[in-house]
Amino acid sequence: MPWSKMKNIILAILAVTNLALLVLVGGRAIQGSRLLSQAREDSLQFLRNRGVEVDESIVPQSMELEPQIVERDLEGEERAAAALLGRPVAAESRGGEVYRYFNEKGSVQFHSDGTISAQLEGGAFPLGSDRAADCAALMKRMGFQGTVLKEEGEELTFRQTWKGIPLFTQQVTLVCRGQELSAITAGRQLAGKPQADPARKTGSVATALINFFNGVGALGDVCNRIDAIEPGYAASASLSGPIVLTPVWRVTTDTGAYQLDTVTGTVTRVS
Repeated sequence: MPWSKMKNIILAILAVTNLALLVLVGGRAIQGSRLLSQAREDSLQFLRNRGVEVDESIVPQSMELEPQIVERDLEGEERAAAALLGRPVAAESRGGEVYRYFNEKGSVQFHSDGTISAQLEGGAFPLGSDRAADCAALMKRMGFQGTVLKEEGEELTFRQTWKGIPLFTQQVTLVCRGQELSAITAGRQLAGKPQADPARKTGSVATALINFFNGVGALGDVCNRIDAIEPGYAASASLSGPIVLTPVWRVTTDTGAYQLDTVTGTVTRVS
């Protein structure tokens, strides 16, 4: 048989084989998706059978957030301080993995767990008529994308977001004096770049709903309605290790707010 014909036969066999594999994998993926969807429906019915009202539209269709870890970025912290204060900045190690950056406009201090604070010189950071927008612009210089949680008197509290996802534990409070920014009180900012953490896995939506119901009961609480579910991250850190970002749900009910750890299934109250 001529080589050209044999080659065409081999190519045809490979094409059929690849198509068969594609159909097999695709079929399994569709079947897996259907099973997860059915489990979600069953868990919603489980809640309703136990007197918990929930609108299906507020429940996530799937677990889209994966566990992440963030290594400390000292160079990034210095860049953030310089972006706020202006260059150049002097660096000072204060021990215990605490670094302070300063110049004539003030100082910014970072801790290994993400804690941040700043003392700013009078007149260095004037604000316009919209203090919230001006403060948000100053924080954006430092790489802190976020939203205003509350404004009380001279203080504004911002929550950080990462790719539009709320970081529930990363918040800073900015203190104003008249029409200028005077300080950033002890808050937390995520400065490094998150990377996937393959050592941890989230459960399914169905598992999360059941864990939430059981967790609320374990706290001795009762709820009759789930009003909102907001997926996001909670950060935790050690003195020497990376910051750990855990996917969580902030769940608002008719009797209070809770946080569900979608990795461990732990439920805690949120004040």
